[in-house]
Amino acid sequence: MDRVKARRPAPHERRTLKRMKRQLSNAVNSRHARIILLSTGNICNQEMALRLGITPAWVRRILHRWNEGGIDAISWCPYGCVSRTGPRKFMADIVEQIAEVALSPPKELIGMSVWSLPKLREYLVAKKVVGSISLEWLRQLLRDRRIRWRHTKTWKESTDPQFWPKYRRIRRLYRVRPKGGVRLSVDEFGPLNLQPRHGRHWARIKHVDRLRATYSRKGGVRHMFGVYDLERNTLRGRFTRKKNRRTFLTFLKWLRGQYSARLTMHIVLDNATFHQTDEVLEYARTHRIIFYWTPTGASWLNRIECHFTAMKKFALDNTDYRSHQEQQAAIQSYLRWRNRRRRIDMHSTPQKHMPCRKAA
Repeated sequence: MDRVKARRPAPHERRTLKRMKRQLSNAVNSRHARIILLSTGNICNQEMALRLGITPAWVRRILHRWNEGGIDAISWCPYGCVSRTGPRKFMADIVEQIAEVALSPPKELIGMSVWSLPKLREYLVAKKVVGSISLEWLRQLLRDRRIRWRHTKTWKESTDPQFWPKYRRIRRLYRVRPKGGVRLSVDEFGPLNLQPRHGRHWARIKHVDRLRATYSRKGGVRHMFGVYDLERNTLRGRFTRKKNRRTFLTFLKWLRGQYSARLTMHIVLDNATFHQTDEVLEYARTHRIIFYWTPTGASWLNRIECHFTAMKKFALDNTDYRSHQEQQAAIQSYLRWRNRRRRIDMHSTPQKHMPCRKAA
């Protein structure tokens, strides 16, 4: 149940609200009036927010204003205030209106899918919210209201009927290390093509590195089987030409040889077809290996994914490798730095490390 509701308006206030609702040239007043009228009609705040394209927090704020100050508290006049001794200033309610317009869906107001500063300024001037405003002032006003340019994000819902049992099993593994075991995250990275990859870098004004736009893919592809050790906080990988049950079984045998035979390997990996072949499952059963399958469409449960993102950024972005050997050497160099096997300076004296022993 909503804790904030609009008080019952007096007859003259209701007539004023209905006039404000019909103000096509003043979208802010119209929206505020609709909030009060819908609230008095026993419409919940969440439903009002969905209908008007605003947040429930803004609905509650308008309701508080109405309950405290009535019509004057929710209405506004589209005028700026000019100081004779200084630059143009905008009253707090004007800044608030600018912020509300910027957070409104542009599809409903201007028929476009996204705002830009020039289009927002043009709309504010056309609606007489402000007489004039520079793009820099508009940018600073939005920044002061903590409104900044943000990229959208995606999300994916798992359709696995066993999602919650698999999710809890993996979370329990991450929470506590099994006695006499080692926790590992395994996944494949690739395919790795020989192609220019764009990226970002520091550069002087009017200068940027250029990468070739034409290339051929006659060099084939490579795949990397990666493993992230949760106990050692190390990321390692082995490269292969193909990705199938044979190459995965070979990688699994190599991985088994990296740890003591007394340790049980608890491996988190996805449910790819070649991960669940009879040969792989039989080898795991006879060599103290336990698999934890991630649900379908929930690869984010595998902790190696975030480490792959960093590896791609620092080893592949803004590069144009001409051979797979050069590409693999760059990835291995990054992995050595990430695992504290070398210093950041490539020309410094290499650090001496003892051979990596098997975990006890």
